[in-house]
Amino acid sequence: MEIIERIYQLLEEKDKRAYALCEKLDIRTSTMSTWKARTNDPPAKYMKTIADFFGVSLNYLLTGQEAPVRKNTTQEEDELLELFRSLPEPKKYEFIGELKGFLKAYTESQKYLDSEKRLSV
Repeated sequence: MEIIERIYQLLEEKDKRAYALCEKLDIRTSTMSTWKARTNDPPAKYMKTIADFFGVSLNYLLTGQEAPVRKNTTQEEDELLELFRSLPEPKKYEFIGELKGFLKAYTESQKYLDSEKRLSV
C-alpha cells in the first residue's frame, strides 16, 4: 500500500477531514488530490506532520506496521508500576508524596554520611 493510500485510510479510520490535514500542511486540497490521482507519495518534509496529525508513528505511516516497543524497564520496575496502577487514584497521589518524602530523607542522610566520612579522614 502506498503512503498516500494509507493517509486516506487513516482519514477514514480516525474520522478526520482531508482539508484539516491540508491546512496543517499548508497546502491546497488539490495538491493532495493530485498525489492520490497520480499515486504519488507526499514529499518527505510533510511526513512527520502527517504522522503527528493522525497520532501514528512515522514507521506506521511509511510501512503500515508499528515498530516493536522496546522494553526499557527491569522486572522490579515493572512490578512497582503494576502495584502503583492497582492503587485507587487518590492513593496514587498519596504514594507519590510518600515516595518523594522518602527520597528527600534518603538524600539528606547520604549528605550527612558523606560529611561524616570527610571529617573522619
